[in-house]
Amino acid sequence: MKRIRFCILGIIIWFHSDLFAQDVMYARACIKTLCSEEFLGRGYVQNGDKIAANFIRQEFTKHKVLPLGEKYFQTLGFPVIYYPNEVSISLDDKHVFAGNDYIINPGCPSIKGSYKVLVIDSTMVDNVSEFNKIKALNLKNYFLVLDDLKGKNFKHPERAEQFLKNTLQAKGLIYKNNSSLVWSLSMEFAPYPILYFKTGTFPNLVLKMDIRIDAAHKVHGTQNVLGYIKGSVQPDSFMVFTAHYDHLGKMGYDAVFPGANDNASGVAMMLDMAKYYAKNPPPYSIAFIAFAGEEIGLVGSYYFVENPLIPLDKISLLINMDLMSTGDEGLTAVNATEFPFLFEQLKLCNIAGQYLPDIAARGKSANSDHHYFTEAGVPSFFFYLRGNYHHYHDVDDTYEAITMSKYNEAFKLIVDFADWRMNYYQNKSKK
Repeated sequence: MKRIRFCILGIIIWFHSDLFAQDVMYARACIKTLCSEEFLGRGYVQNGDKIAANFIRQEFTKHKVLPLGEKYFQTLGFPVIYYPNEVSISLDDKHVFAGNDYIINPGCPSIKGSYKVLVIDSTMVDNVSEFNKIKALNLKNYFLVLDDLKGKNFKHPERAEQFLKNTLQAKGLIYKNNSSLVWSLSMEFAPYPILYFKTGTFPNLVLKMDIRIDAAHKVHGTQNVLGYIKGSVQPDSFMVFTAHYDHLGKMGYDAVFPGANDNASGVAMMLDMAKYYAKNPPPYSIAFIAFAGEEIGLVGSYYFVENPLIPLDKISLLINMDLMSTGDEGLTAVNATEFPFLFEQLKLCNIAGQYLPDIAARGKSANSDHHYFTEAGVPSFFFYLRGNYHHYHDVDDTYEAITMSKYNEAFKLIVDFADWRMNYYQNKSKK
């Protein structure tokens, strides 16, 4: 009987949702701006994340969203390895391009010089004389290509491990047959360089590699960006929408990681929701938080949970939005198994509105900014959209590549669900 009642409620919400002011053109404009050259990949080179934070603050101000924190900012800092200057490689004097042909490992240390390249195959592992020849070399002058060792069974697997873990102290390692070039960030320097080349970009025979990587380290000052719309009836109860605005920034002078799907798309939807709710004030308060430092380890959201600007026990539901540019295959809710009752209502809202083809359940995971809220006892979901989009943490996650194919439907679904949750929460609290 309860299921029927909530389904009817969802149908009522659906008819109301035709009046929604979701604005895919506004969202697209936000994504285009966040992915533009001036924002430098929203990372730590030339304070690209600070440029993005100021843009979000301007949008909050434009929509008359009230500030949380000091002029919408909650400041924090953390150590980071970054690459503001040269990252260049030539193979036998032929230049290859960072981001498109290869990437470096997170925290790759600085290096400059000309090095020999040696391909290690299975014979060099299992043949004792061949293995001893390699050990006799001064490997500090070599980069070792190790693709032939991955996933193989060896008579002497301990020898293969010496190559894979670089206990023989080569200058660096190379993997040359990668289908994609997915990069990440680090707070600490790696012990040696590792280079990942896209399939087809590393020749079968390379005698010499010239390399220069200028790595830098700093304690980076940044900020969460926060605003809210005050509830007209119960201002002390909060619905919270979040999205991280930082991305990977740049790798050297030329390789820029725009981060359109990850996560300019989530920020754009959050800003569009701020625009919608500013025009349709709810009886409860709604907070909007754009987190810094997600890509380096959920730092911004952890800092907020440790230093909350609204009481955590006053949050009835937090919805974190990340990877929101598709939707053809549906939506996945992380934490669905943690909050099964809420997840069932999400599915009912989707059925009532006929929004997305599928709502998938996923368990608890520390894979985005919802995580520390969940650990602190806040009912939290991480929503991401699924579709035919394969760019992630690479230079091709661009504004031009995204589709926004189910943006309107996803927007309406999330607002329906948020409104249902707050109505249910308010009615329950009155009893």
